Amino acid sequence: MSSHPSERPRPAWLTRWEDLHIVIQVLLVSPVSVALLFVVHIGLMNQPLWRGLSYGIFWGALVTAAVVGASRSERARRDQGGVNPPGR
Repeated sequence: MSSHPSERPRPAWLTRWEDLHIVIQVLLVSPVSVALLFVVHIGLMNQPLWRGLSYGIFWGALVTAAVVGASRSERARRDQGGVNPPGR
């Protein structure tokens, strides 16, 4: 028998991550995503430094919003008590 996804215990690191304030999550994710995307644009896409930096900042902001938004959304979904909230 397969267990329901919401019945599985959440890992401790995930609980700690979701308990962080949104500003702290943004401050932790944004430098990592900007640096990683800067390296990708410079190394893999052979962009000039200034363009790689601007792309890294742009895409890093979007990645940060996606990661923080997804973690907030998943926590809210679990707090409501179901995988499929009413109306879906």
